[in-house]
Amino acid sequence: MDLVGILTHALDAIIKTMLDYLSINRVIALTLSFLMAGGISVLINKRFILKYFGPDTPKRISYLVAAVSGCVLAVCSCTILPLFSSLYKRGGSIGPITTLLFSGPAINILAVFYSAAVFGWDIGFLRAFYAVTLSILIGLSMERLFASQDSERKKSNIGGNAGSISTRPGYQTAIFFLIQLFMLITITASPKFAPFLNISVYGGILNKHIITALLLIILAVVVNKWFKPEETKAWLMESYTLIKMIFPLLIIGVSIAGLISAFIPPQYISQYVGGNFLASNLVASLIGALMYFATLTEVPIVKSLMDLGMGVGPSMALLLAGPSLSIPTLLTVLRVLGNTKAFAYFGLVVLFSTIAGYITGIILG
Repeated sequence: MDLVGILTHALDAIIKTMLDYLSINRVIALTLSFLMAGGISVLINKRFILKYFGPDTPKRISYLVAAVSGCVLAVCSCTILPLFSSLYKRGGSIGPITTLLFSGPAINILAVFYSAAVFGWDIGFLRAFYAVTLSILIGLSMERLFASQDSERKKSNIGGNAGSISTRPGYQTAIFFLIQLFMLITITASPKFAPFLNISVYGGILNKHIITALLLIILAVVVNKWFKPEETKAWLMESYTLIKMIFPLLIIGVSIAGLISAFIPPQYISQYVGGNFLASNLVASLIGALMYFATLTEVPIVKSLMDLGMGVGPSMALLLAGPSLSIPTLLTVLRVLGNTKAFAYFGLVVLFSTIAGYITGIILG
């Protein structure tokens, strides 16, 4: 095949992959995810969350907050790293801080719902569950390994008067996000888990589309009634900012996925990460640890690898390790924590991602 033929083949593969991934349901789900992420960024008081990372906060609270606050504080590893560095230098406990470092990129709203839209809710749910569970296990392990050093390092309390979690009445904030959550669950529901939602009403219009449209109307009424014009503008502008920042990276990820499907022989994938063995899950975890995945790009890339024969277990291992680890992340953690702690964190992420992948292969294989 000459150069023109190679380029044509590559372009055809990229276009085909984009048409596959950017289906109407996934575009709707992605748009809703951006709106929800924008709302979280504007309406949720981050200082309220951050006060729970101090050394005087009870462990049961600090670890739980750290494990789920990635939904509030970050959308990718590039934004979690400065926060991680700041919290650690200000005296934050190493356990909750590393819990946040792992969970932040893995549990964000965009990643969870886009994973569900592409892979189905079985993998989407397991990814969210593992992100929370493994982050706590990694944090507890780091605290156990470096408890004596951590106690000597703590200098200041991160807490203080941070006010309430939102400046709006609690019921209004809850209803605002619950409507969007129901919309996301509805539009990403697969025929396997929700047959009723996928019944055709007219042509390609399904029940899920009608219900999503009705919920969108309710959301518009709620926003118009409760939000000031400047609040609505801030929400939409933040969502648009996230789209500008992340969507081009997603297109790059989809393009890479197309090239993978076009040029990597399936037998290579089957040979190294095709089965559900500890070794294949370890290989996938190490690949994820060394590569850099911008937010959401891991989803189309992993989907292409699965289409080429990658097992569901190694796929989960890559989905877990990929967003939370990379060479840039490792270099930053090395500078902040030092060699011993950084490589301990690196090893724990690879270890637990490997185990989670292996368990997933048993459950869904």
